[in-house]
Amino acid sequence: MNESFYSLTEEKQNRIINSAMKIFSQSPYRKASTDDIAAMAGISKGSLFYHFKNKKELYCYLYEYSCKKIYAEIDKNHALEETDFFQRNIKIVQARVAVMIEYPFIFDFALRAYYETDNQIIEAIKFINQGILKDAYVKLNKNIDISKFKNRQDINRAIKMLVWIGEGLIKEKRCQGKIAAKELESEVYEYINILKTGFYKE
Repeated sequence: MNESFYSLTEEKQNRIINSAMKIFSQSPYRKASTDDIAAMAGISKGSLFYHFKNKKELYCYLYEYSCKKIYAEIDKNHALEETDFFQRNIKIVQARVAVMIEYPFIFDFALRAYYETDNQIIEAIKFINQGILKDAYVKLNKNIDISKFKNRQDINRAIKMLVWIGEGLIKEKRCQGKIAAKELESEVYEYINILKTGFYKE
């Protein structure tokens, strides 16, 4: 990526980022149009490729940026200082909602990118995952007070269920139209409380 991108105003950077996230989240990598990204961002395609030399570089930048942005917000919210599994995840939800307010399509894009199978991009995505997500997963689930669980082995099931709930709700809300971040946050809390009742001791 050309460092000139960082010389743009924050508003213009975010406009390009949000436009690219939206277009890339709506189609597989190969079908997503950089013409549409440039048009939505209000810049020429030449300007887009001045900052990012090609589509792949833009895609990889966005995916790495998304991962780092999400985990930076989680750190900022001190979520990992919480030892209660469900309280930690409530703070993580709060952090993710804060990110979604600034970047409405960040999770749609990140999910699509994570599961992307196009040969042009798959190895680059794997490389980013190995560098960021592997360590992040360990940190997100470290120092949890597992004594509160009815069965200590259930923590892995709880983690999977929270991931499925998050992904499922985002897809459902997106199909229904624009996602209301605070409404999504409230609904996730309801599911967290249900899981807490099921997994924790009385």
